[in-house]
Amino acid sequence: MKRFLKKILLLSLISATTFSSDIKVKETYKDFIPFDIDVNIKNSEAQPTYLNYVFIKTLDAPVREKPSPHSKIIAKFPFNTKLKVNSKIEVDKNEWYEVETRDDQGNVYTGYISEILVDLRVFRFNEMIKKINKLEAFVESETKSGKELASINTYKPNPSNKDMNREKDKYGISADQNARGSYQKETIFVPDRSIISIDKTSEKEAEINVLSIKEKPIKVDKNVITRYPKIDTDFKKVIAIDLTNENQGVFEKNSKGEWELISYTLNKTGVESSLGFETPRGYFIVPVLKFEMGYRDEYNKSSGIAKYAIRFSGGGYIHGTPINFEEDINREFFLNEKDGTLGTFEGTRKCIRNNENHIKFLFEWATNSKINRNSNEQRPDENVMVIIF
Repeated sequence: MKRFLKKILLLSLISATTFSSDIKVKETYKDFIPFDIDVNIKNSEAQPTYLNYVFIKTLDAPVREKPSPHSKIIAKFPFNTKLKVNSKIEVDKNEWYEVETRDDQGNVYTGYISEILVDLRVFRFNEMIKKINKLEAFVESETKSGKELASINTYKPNPSNKDMNREKDKYGISADQNARGSYQKETIFVPDRSIISIDKTSEKEAEINVLSIKEKPIKVDKNVITRYPKIDTDFKKVIAIDLTNENQGVFEKNSKGEWELISYTLNKTGVESSLGFETPRGYFIVPVLKFEMGYRDEYNKSSGIAKYAIRFSGGGYIHGTPINFEEDINREFFLNEKDGTLGTFEGTRKCIRNNENHIKFLFEWATNSKINRNSNEQRPDENVMVIIF
């Protein structure tokens, strides 16, 4: 009896100590698209369950009844589980997320999970629109100044991943597949397919302005510049990739000149590894698409295929979930397993991975469904811009 009373007293003291503390709400999250974003969804099947969520980054993580390490555990979740998030709070200098989950009967309830066990992901649609506006402003101002718009073309296929040049500039951009530029004796690498304007040219060199690089102008070899695809000052299609949150929005300009959100989804982006690079930030134009893109493993062996590949920079493509040849016998299972990691950690060789439903939509949208069935390679029907930030 004494032991029982002692336990009750201890729990009461813990509760009183914990929940008499000030609770500071640091952030709230609304599960809807901001009202100032024009929405005209054309691909509803690939939309994620939540706009704002946390995912478990440990092997096993408890959700508690109250924001306290002493509070009752109401559920535990394994690595990569995504939970809808309502708010972020601070209690006794410790931060917690209030999350929603369901019990075995399907009833929705809220609980709290420590911020050290999870990572937050949100859709930043307003930031995507800001980037589109910046691209529009660049195209308009450079054109009015009489400068020619173009892009960089330095891609050399290297499917065997041999002799990759890992020299990097101060921005972390590698020399591999990109243009070597100079600014006041400083080396700056300009990513392949970056959108540029041309200040002036000489016999061998050109001075260019790169929207994604603050130093201007940058000197490059004149031969790295391409006029294909020709940049339309009234471009109407943009894919905006958020590297921080591992997600994307797809925007199209309507007949009124307004940008509409037509699709959004989770993705996976690049990480530095022995076989690849981080996904580069910048403003790019799509030169080519492929029905299928093969890839090789670390032993230079043909390993599998990714469908509906849209090239944006160097060997970087937006493509469907890759499936190894040995996985193809149980394709749906492996697709579901791999798609569950979208919107969590980065992990590709530079590319941007989408689930197959969404990438098929993007492929048909980028080509306006004008597809040459006799060729693996396709050309975009009009300008498709890719913004990565």
